[in-house]
Order: sequence, then structure tokens, then C-alpha cells
Amino acid sequence: MVSSRKIIILTLFLALLSGLSSCKVGPNYKRPVAATDSLYRFAKSTDTNSLANVKWIELFKDTVLQRMIRTGLENNYDIRIAYARIEEARANFKIQRGKLYPQINASANGGWTRQLTPSTNQPLEYSSLQAVAGLSWELDIWGKLRRSKEAARANLFAQAAYQQAVRINLIYEIVSNYFDLLEYDNEMRITRENIVIREKSLALVRAKMIAGTASGLVVAQAEAELALAQTQVPHLDLLIGMKENALSILLGESPHGFYRGRPMLDQINPPSITTPGIPSQLIVHRPDIIMAEQQLIAANANIGVARAMMLPTLSLSGDIGAAFNPTTLIYNALGGLVAPIFGGGQLRAGVKKAQAQKEQMLYTYMKTINNSLQEVSNALLEVKKQNEIVNSQQVTVSAAQTAFDLSSQLYNAGYASYLDVINAQSMLFSSQLNLSMAQSNELTALITLYTALGGGWR
Repeated sequence: MVSSRKIIILTLFLALLSGLSSCKVGPNYKRPVAATDSLYRFAKSTDTNSLANVKWIELFKDTVLQRMIRTGLENNYDIRIAYARIEEARANFKIQRGKLYPQINASANGGWTRQLTPSTNQPLEYSSLQAVAGLSWELDIWGKLRRSKEAARANLFAQAAYQQAVRINLIYEIVSNYFDLLEYDNEMRITRENIVIREKSLALVRAKMIAGTASGLVVAQAEAELALAQTQVPHLDLLIGMKENALSILLGESPHGFYRGRPMLDQINPPSITTPGIPSQLIVHRPDIIMAEQQLIAANANIGVARAMMLPTLSLSGDIGAAFNPTTLIYNALGGLVAPIFGGGQLRAGVKKAQAQKEQMLYTYMKTINNSLQEVSNALLEVKKQNEIVNSQQVTVSAAQTAFDLSSQLYNAGYASYLDVINAQSMLFSSQLNLSMAQSNELTALITLYTALGGGWR
């Protein structure tokens, strides 16, 4: 029966271990204070509702585009790589967590021996068999293992944030490439319409030349203008084909063509929230900021790991088992204390290395926040200015159409040269293409703002 004295000693020993295990060397993490203004630059609203909270499926009206996004989120290889990185980080976290607990193993061995004795010349046979269970446990008296677990957990969260960043960027890439494709289609439509107009003009001046009211110079000019418009067709075919190939890769598929859905100007549902929110919200909306902070947390925990490496390590081990033939109990218990004495300055250098890595992660975190503020501010300005450009281009197209119509009428009446018609026609063609590009840029600017605010994670 165990004496009261042994119980008291064991209780005190366990209490001592518990007290030591509650100690963790190294700094505890505290989120740095990021200097952010109360409003984004170029933003006027103080509303805390953010466009980033709108679900992407509610923002995009085109079902073809929605299907593309779903396919990309399932099949894109960057997304798959990101998921694999999460699984790797999760496994590493479990490894570090497992080191906190005792490690138990079992072994068994047996044998049979037959030998002749020189004195009797008779064979002697005997067998042996034993089974042993062993336990080893490094006591985390300085928090080294817990800091390692803390770092591994932060790395797991960082990889989850990285996956979200890949997701948001993928949605942006699919949407912007699809909008580019629709814009090229629109340019192709405008080009073909202008080709028809120039073919009619060429037929008209040829008829005038036959009638003697137009010269060969006018015909040559009309032929040159027609050829110039026709040259745009293979160029746009090239751009369309390359854009379709790029979209295919984003969707994790081999290059192929795509069916188009709604027209370019019928792609976006008016969002239920149009305000950008406030800058401090980026810390929880932007996955790249979340990732940078988790990397900072991991670097901070690694300082504790490095400092604990300079302190003594206490470990316990023990075995218990049985041997058969003859039957015997086997047991032992050991405790070990290992303290570093001299290592050529490696351990101190390890602490300085961990501190320098934390400093790098701190600056990376602050830089990521500043970059995100710049991206949002740029996007807000771009949305505003692209709208102004579209309005200006619409006025230009209207004026160019009027100029072309008047020049054609005056030429047919004999009051203007065919050069005036050519100049008006070229201005109309160019302004129509510029309007198409401006309208596409306006759509892309809205998606850029949505992405910069951290939209697309839902």
C-alpha cells in the first residue's frame, strides 16, 4: 500500500509540473495598430455597409458567367493547389499538437535457440518471448511545444486566407476576361457594320465614276477605307481566340470556344450596397491582410520556440512489460534533464533570426494594409472617371454620327468632297470603338473596386 508520504510527494511533483507547464517564454501576440483614415480617399460616404458584403452571384446577372465562375472555383488548378496547401498546414498543425502528449509505443521479440553442450554432447534448447510498452514524454515546461503549435495554427489560418485570396482573384480574372471577350465581340459587330457602310459607299462612288461625276481617286480612297476596316476582322478574331483560351485555362479546361450570354451592358445587377465602407473593415475583409497577420502571429510564436531552445529540456520515459519462459515483469522509469551549455552562439543567433523574421512579417503586414488602401482609392477614382469617360464618349459618338450623316448628304448634293465623308466616317468608327472600350472599362472598374474591398469571398 502506498504511504501517505509518497502520495504527498507525487502530488507536489505533479503540481510543480503543472505550474511549469503553464509557463510560456516569448512575447504574446498583440495586433499592431494600423494608421488608417476614417474614409477612403475619393469616398464621400461614412456608411459602414460595404460593397464587399454583396454575394458574387447576386452581383453578376449573366447565367453563363455564373456557370463559368462555379466551374473555375471547382476546377481551377490554383484553387486546387491552395486547398492542398491547407491540408498540408492542417497536417503540420496536428503534428505539432501531437508533440504535447506522451508518445506510447509497443515492441515484442522472441527467439528459439538450440545448442550442443561440450560436456554431455546433448542438445540444449530454450526459447524467449517478451512484450514491452514504452512511454516517452517531453514536458513542455517553457512552452516550446505550445508555441510551435501556436505557429502551426497561424500557418494553417494563413493558408486558409491564401485560398480565399486565390478565390477572389480567380473570380476577378474570370469576370474581367469574360467582359473583355464581350467587348471584342462588340468591336467585331461595330467593325462589320462599318464594313457594310463602306461597301455601300464604294458601290456608290463606283457608280458615280461610271456616270462621270466621280474620279478614280475617290474610288481608290473608298477602297482603301474598306480594306482598312476589313483588316480589323482578323485582328479581332485573334484577340477573341486568345481570350477564349485564357478563359479555358482559368476554368481548368483545355482551350475551347465559349457561348455568350447577355450583352455587355446587361451584365451587372445594381448592387444592394454601393458604399465602400470604411478602411478599418479591410482588416477582416481582405484575405491578403488576414494572411499577412497570421504569418506575423506565426513569426511571433517562433520567437518563443527559439528562446525555449536555450533552456533545459525535461523528459520522462518508462517501460512496462513481461517476459515469458520464465515469466518476469519488466519495468523501468527514467527522467532526463538536458541543458544547453555551449553551442557556438547558435541558439542566441536563432532567437535573433526569429526576431528578424517577425520584424519582416510586421512590415509586410503594414505594407499589405497600405497597398490595399491604395487599391481601393484607385478603384474608387477609376469608377468615377470611367463613368465620366463613357458619358463623354457617348456625346462624341452622337456628334460623329451627325457629322457623317451631314457629310454624306452634302457629298451626294455636290457640296462636299469625298475626303470629308472619309474623315467623318473614320471619326465615327473610332468613336464607336472607343465607346465600347470605355463601357467595358467602366464595368471592369466596378469589379476592381469589388475585389479591392475583399468582395467575392461569399
